Amino acid sequence: MPTCLILVAFVVGVCVLQTLSTLPPLWQPLFVAAIMLVPLLGSVRWRPLAALVLAATLGFGYADLRAQERLADRLPAGLEQRTVVADGYIVALPQHSQYGWRFTFAVTGSDPPGLPTRVQVSSYGDALQPRAGERWRLTLRPKRPHGLANPGGFDLERWLLSENIGATASVKAAERLPGHAWQAGVDRLREALRDRLQQQLGDAPYRGVIVALAIGDQGGVPKDQWQRFATTGVTHLISVSGLHITLWATLFGALVNAGWRRVPRLAMRVPAQRAALVAGVLAALSYSVLSGLSVPTQRTLLMLLVAAMGLWRGRSTSPLLIWLLALAAVVLVDPFAPLSVGFWLSFLTVGALLYAGAPTLGDTPRWRGWVGAQWIATLASFPVLALVFQQLPLVSPLANALAIPLVSMVVTPLSLIGVVDPTGTLPWLAERAFALTDRWLQLCAHAPVLTLASPPAWAWLPAAFGVVFWLSPRGLPGRLYAPVLLLPLVAPTPAMREPGTFRATVIDVGQGLAVLVQTRSHTLLYDTGPPMATDRALLPTLRALGVRRLDLLTVSHNDNDHSGGAEAVLHAFDVERVHSTLPAEHPARLLGTPHVDCAAGQTWMWDGVRFDVLWPAAGMVVTNDNARSCTIRISTPAGHALLLAGDLGRNEELELVSRGLPATDLVVAPHHGSRSSSSQSLIDATAPQWAVFSAGYLNRFHHPNPSIVERYADAGATLLRTDDDGAITLDVGPQVQVGRWRAAHRAYWSAGAGAELSLPEPHAD
Repeated sequence: MPTCLILVAFVVGVCVLQTLSTLPPLWQPLFVAAIMLVPLLGSVRWRPLAALVLAATLGFGYADLRAQERLADRLPAGLEQRTVVADGYIVALPQHSQYGWRFTFAVTGSDPPGLPTRVQVSSYGDALQPRAGERWRLTLRPKRPHGLANPGGFDLERWLLSENIGATASVKAAERLPGHAWQAGVDRLREALRDRLQQQLGDAPYRGVIVALAIGDQGGVPKDQWQRFATTGVTHLISVSGLHITLWATLFGALVNAGWRRVPRLAMRVPAQRAALVAGVLAALSYSVLSGLSVPTQRTLLMLLVAAMGLWRGRSTSPLLIWLLALAAVVLVDPFAPLSVGFWLSFLTVGALLYAGAPTLGDTPRWRGWVGAQWIATLASFPVLALVFQQLPLVSPLANALAIPLVSMVVTPLSLIGVVDPTGTLPWLAERAFALTDRWLQLCAHAPVLTLASPPAWAWLPAAFGVVFWLSPRGLPGRLYAPVLLLPLVAPTPAMREPGTFRATVIDVGQGLAVLVQTRSHTLLYDTGPPMATDRALLPTLRALGVRRLDLLTVSHNDNDHSGGAEAVLHAFDVERVHSTLPAEHPARLLGTPHVDCAAGQTWMWDGVRFDVLWPAAGMVVTNDNARSCTIRISTPAGHALLLAGDLGRNEELELVSRGLPATDLVVAPHHGSRSSSSQSLIDATAPQWAVFSAGYLNRFHHPNPSIVERYADAGATLLRTDDDGAITLDVGPQVQVGRWRAAHRAYWSAGAGAELSLPEPHAD
């Protein structure tokens, strides 16, 4: 038990470091440890406590050291957006999309120097055809790590840190250099196998799934399939999971065992059981390396190695100790692994199975054990799914009951053996077997998905105790009350707004606009951002903010950065009415949701909050989509008001002012702060106290224009910008309260955590 506690303390130390907003100097944890441990080490009574403190301090200090090193390898601010010529080679597998290629580039030299050792590169179009291991000389325009920052959204900056990527960049020119990098030998093999499988399977609908199961490359799985897998809770199967590796190692070991026994000369030198053990470990190692060594594969591989060592020595090892050794080894090799959701899902699920399932192993019928394992895995993963994704597929146990045996025992072995099948028969059989599996998933996908508002951060602690108590043996005092501890996850206290007040959340969608307006009992979404931000920002943010349905979806005009996510929103949420200036043939108007054309003079009241449509005016001749932007003014009885004007231009602003535009203290700057909008007349008429700019970081349009920023500042407005602040909340009641997501949820890896963000240089629109 002391060994187990020491391992736990080390892991806790690593995890605590990853929760900090700033990194402490390296000497601090060592100094604290010295002060606490010196008086304790001399006491037999307190020596165990000293060992635990030392282990936790070592874990904290080690993670701090690795984090300091990784942050030091980020792009210097002076090189951002400068032209840099870099030599290097392509690592991992390049990914292709409708926009072009994306790949990781290992830099061996750059001019000027200072480029990080690993850069994520985007090449638009198909002029560049990157291959793993190839050497290139690239002319790049690099950026520092920066992503969208929203409640519930994907944290790109955290992912870049965990992948040891110190910059992103776009390609301006490229020159292929001779030779290949030996360091990328495994990646070249994986790419060759991927190409072979893709060629053998042709246009088969589940080709991407077979490739994902064989070599761990998920880039070819279509979006609609991913959505179905998430809805049914089987995404863990569409990757190289611990279950797949264990089954493969067991199968390969059994085959070697059977064959070894038939050769007496071999059996006399090395017992068949030991030969099978070595074969199983080698099979697991090969499969793990071939699949890219993700966290679940690392965990399974380490657990198998520890168990195999015990069997080789003829000693049994406690399952708990094996689990903890694997856990500590993973965070030792990669102290950034706890930043991954997969890390927690993987280890917590296996830990729960060992805790609740091991004592009854072999004592219950097989079918009951299978059902029990499904229940344990679902309950153990519930807190993570609720906290991170705000969704829980209720049909998951039923979907997995058939999908797990089919995928693990049929599809995956056929896919793996299929990589060496020259005829392509086995990959084809694997693809057809998964097609059968997906028929079942399509039926299950009709079941409802429990969507939760984002729980408070502290809810994980009672939820963890609730799961432990619920999975404890019968008779434990208080076990029946375990579900009560899960209530903070499923029933967080809603923020009840008073009548006559509203909250507006300007979602960080990059270069685009999306604003969620919530009164006491009604919800309006104004614009939906660009398509690229839909899955990573817009939809997760709406779910995290507790949105179940929309009373009104307003799309200001038919520009992709304002209307790009409209169709996805209509599929994901129950929308009562669409309100827009979109053309009749737009996909968002063809889905059957009732539609109303936006026109000046429309007005309505929600919970004491007044909504007035100011533009477009009836009978006005407009020359472009921007000029017909649906403009809404939202006002409260206390006199505060918010103006949403899409991409309205200067001429339309002058017309609004001439019609008597009232003072409006909150303004979302039209057209992202473009120089063609936000005229002095508009600013004089509205007299804003707060101005919000929704724009992408270092966007190619150079929004917001510095002259417009200065114009709002000269008017006395407080400036807010999504590229700097992330999502911005405006709580409008008797007073106005402003929230900035980045400031409230700062992490040590966040953009601007250690220095100011780089902002666009003055440039004409």
